[in-house]
Amino acid sequence: MPKKVGFFIADGFQALDLFGPLDAFMEVNSFVSDAYTCSLIGLESDQVKTAHGQILSVDYDIHQLPKFDYLVICGGIGMRQLELSSKQLNTLRLIAESASKVLSICTGAFVLVKVFPEQSHRVTTHWRHCQQLARKAANYQVEKDPLFIESDGIWSSAGILSGVDLALEIIRQDHGNTIAASVAKELVVYLQRRGGQAQYSDLLQVQSSDSMRLNPLLEWLAEDYQKPITVTDMAERIAISERQLTRLFKRHLNSTPSHYLNQIRLNRARDLITCETLQLEQVALQVGFSNYDSFRRAFHNQFGVSPSYFNRNHG
Repeated sequence: MPKKVGFFIADGFQALDLFGPLDAFMEVNSFVSDAYTCSLIGLESDQVKTAHGQILSVDYDIHQLPKFDYLVICGGIGMRQLELSSKQLNTLRLIAESASKVLSICTGAFVLVKVFPEQSHRVTTHWRHCQQLARKAANYQVEKDPLFIESDGIWSSAGILSGVDLALEIIRQDHGNTIAASVAKELVVYLQRRGGQAQYSDLLQVQSSDSMRLNPLLEWLAEDYQKPITVTDMAERIAISERQLTRLFKRHLNSTPSHYLNQIRLNRARDLITCETLQLEQVALQVGFSNYDSFRRAFHNQFGVSPSYFNRNHG
């Protein structure tokens, strides 16, 4: 029996908030027969426009009270500014309450908090709109850093491409790591990002800073992190002194070069533990640690738990 996924959209929704997660769910059917069906829901049985004016037809209107296993509330400027009548909100709530999971993508969280105004959940949305959401939903705990969050069956994501990360996590829970990884490969997603990863990456931080000098180095580290790389190697890569390099890292990344490289390795290790069937010793070597003991200590310092504990609870 396929799980039914309903995507709620209104004029001004973000197309990627819909089609990214929708494609992820539907791609599962290539590996598991009839795993998911996906449908579009609108306020009325009418055409709906994306934020850029493209037109779609919906499968249901909310007044038909369609039943879904998962209800996905898409985001976009139109969703963030959407005004709903009491009747529409009550109807949406009935649909949401009949679903086992409710997901908001990006600024779909603004609709989510209207549907459940009296509830109190940890939620996230696009970092640019977190403060506004916190003002509108004072009883919710709005977090600006995570890519996605789950709170008592209510899921929310930072939006746009992180909606794919959220869909992959649901797929992983429904069908296991292998299927989720296979879907990620089909979508040409480099690797499934975990919910706790920051929305605003260090590389983006440097790209938007007053110095672009670190960019070639950071790109190189992201590709070759598993190789034995010293601070001297990093400095030579962009033709500056080690002292200059350390100063740039501290100014723009609030980190030392060595610590930054370790973070890359440990984040990659965390994703390998979650998504692959590798022994922990293999993970340590694959991400560039010379032995398991040094990897175990570094992992514990970074995440507060041992690799074996993380593997038992997330693998």
